[in-house]
Amino acid sequence: MVPAAFAALIGLGALLLALPIASESREWTNGWDALFTSTSALCVTGLVRFDTAEHFSFFGEAVILVLIQLGGLGVTIYAGMLILLVGGQFGLRGRDFFGIELMGDGDRDVRRLMRRAALFMLTLEATTFLLLLPWSLTQWDPLPALWRAFFHSLSAANCAGFDLMGGTRSFTGQVEDPYPLAVMGVSTFIGALSFVTVFNLRAGMRRWTLDTRLVVIGMASLQVVGMLMFAASEWIEHDPISELSPIHAFANVFFMAANRTTGMTTVNIAELHTASVMLLLPLMFIGGASTSSASGIKVGSFMITILAMISALRGRHSAQAFGREIPQAIVLRAVAVASLGVILLGLGVWLMLMLEDRPLLPVLFETLSALANIGWTFGITPDLSTPSVVLATVLMFIGRLGPMIVAFSIPDRPQERYRYAHGRVRIG
Repeated sequence: MVPAAFAALIGLGALLLALPIASESREWTNGWDALFTSTSALCVTGLVRFDTAEHFSFFGEAVILVLIQLGGLGVTIYAGMLILLVGGQFGLRGRDFFGIELMGDGDRDVRRLMRRAALFMLTLEATTFLLLLPWSLTQWDPLPALWRAFFHSLSAANCAGFDLMGGTRSFTGQVEDPYPLAVMGVSTFIGALSFVTVFNLRAGMRRWTLDTRLVVIGMASLQVVGMLMFAASEWIEHDPISELSPIHAFANVFFMAANRTTGMTTVNIAELHTASVMLLLPLMFIGGASTSSASGIKVGSFMITILAMISALRGRHSAQAFGREIPQAIVLRAVAVASLGVILLGLGVWLMLMLEDRPLLPVLFETLSALANIGWTFGITPDLSTPSVVLATVLMFIGRLGPMIVAFSIPDRPQERYRYAHGRVRIG
């Protein structure tokens, strides 16, 4: 039911974006381009076929913003609403996914969950807007400044990657303007943490759940690695950021590392060193925390997969962390999500290479951007053929909903009524 709800909203958004009133030229927008943009907005991806500010009118931009708002925490909210509508109860999988252990017990868990999720996102968006507004007023006239501050605050908080800066240049013009970069970078990072993690952080370190500990360690590590990677890349390539003051340079690398889940940028991704781009790929693939605005295979899946590998190397048959043993069902979900992500990425790259006469790296980067719902691109999105546009649209849809569907498909307890005799298979 959740994929059906998403598909219906994407179809409605595509219809509205295709209307003449949605474009600056007052002409119809190509149906495939409208569908691509609608999917990118609802799946909070940020990939665009044309510049948002230049192609779409105020009506079109408003439609995109509504789709971003609906899609930011859509998986959590829609799933909770559907459970509520059918009168269902949260099982163990539902409680694990939605973090019900932090919400309290009782029959009103679903309602309380949705209220707290909505309140968290609205608070983050409002705070980002109020902090961005003074800067925005220095850049544009009052009304455009209000609209752009509002648009960018929702885009950053929901890890969407859309912008109204014009010229498909994202925030490359703000390299020497650290204030908006810091505001949006922090907003994006918090949005990728998820409301469940943020609420548990307030309880004090001793009361952090295992999920919170793994998310904090994973997100902090990925942020630091991303910052070091961008700093090294700028120093090696002697790009403009390398010539900035330490404060300005720090704001840029922090903004770029945080946007591995979003897609906003202050540098041209296509001009980065190949080694830097290759390091970006796993950072994008992992994404943010479960029930957050970010996509990817999720930090939890990545951390559990690493813990399972470490436990195997240490001769243990179960994954363990912080004095806790992780249930086998959760390990299976993590491995399944990560493995399916790799398979879909490989299949997507193969198909796009068949459809596009382009080098491997741009195609790999574009495919991963779509699958992990990241707006970074080598600049080939506007030139993709119609079949490639359809492929990227499907990948964005799968990337947004796939991890949740796979996680919910694996039961907490084995369903088989009997077991076969053991068989040995050589490994290594």
